Amino acid sequence: MNEHIFISHTSTDDATVQQLREALELHGNLTWVDSRELSGGDIPAEQIERSIRDAGHFLAVISLDALGSEQVQREVGLALQEAARRDDGYKVISLVLPGVQPGHLKLLFAEEPLHIFVAEGPSGLDEAMPALFAALGKTLPNDWQAGETASAEAVEELILKLIDPVIEEQEGIRRAVATAELAYHPAGSHEIITSRRYRFRAPLGPIELEELRWYVERYYQWPSGVFKKRARQLEGKLPEWGQALFAAALGG
Repeated sequence: MNEHIFISHTSTDDATVQQLREALELHGNLTWVDSRELSGGDIPAEQIERSIRDAGHFLAVISLDALGSEQVQREVGLALQEAARRDDGYKVISLVLPGVQPGHLKLLFAEEPLHIFVAEGPSGLDEAMPALFAALGKTLPNDWQAGETASAEAVEELILKLIDPVIEEQEGIRRAVATAELAYHPAGSHEIITSRRYRFRAPLGPIELEELRWYVERYYQWPSGVFKKRARQLEGKLPEWGQALFAAALGG
């Protein structure tokens, strides 16, 4: 039997799970996450069940999406059965993300396991780590520091407002077009200065937007090989795209 921690989650929470896994492994804890462990030849249901039963503890990352996930429900059910069968301290722990209310948890847990609630905000996960380590029966290192929320000072803002957007086609190229207005919000002042309205034509189309979406949302999952080459090519285009967007936003 291993001493790994099985982490149950949905793919929509991959970013949170990655942070969680890195924090646990940084301090000497083995983790098992399906997206990282399963290969093309594995039979997921069998391998997942085996890993749940062989784990030292089971950790479910509970979001609103996870509550409706049949896979998460099945994994939690297996873990609860395993916890009832064993007497070696096997724990079923839920890490509850913002948006999930205590009453929602009864959909997954007939009895109250160890619920750890993550507070809203950028430091919420860091602040939950001491409670998580305590639930796992482990001690955080003395130099652990939870993230601190930085105080936000008033800043100037330049907001581009688009009115009546439509799609136009010129020479086979489709672009979004709208009436635009720039609004300047000085720092610490309620005064707003607006520009005259002008015609705005988006310099980027659906192909460029899809490339940007992939780069921001997906590239980090496989940052190697052909994906790395694709990312480098896209990064080379970013200055050009940024300048084009800046010029269009300023009406010129």
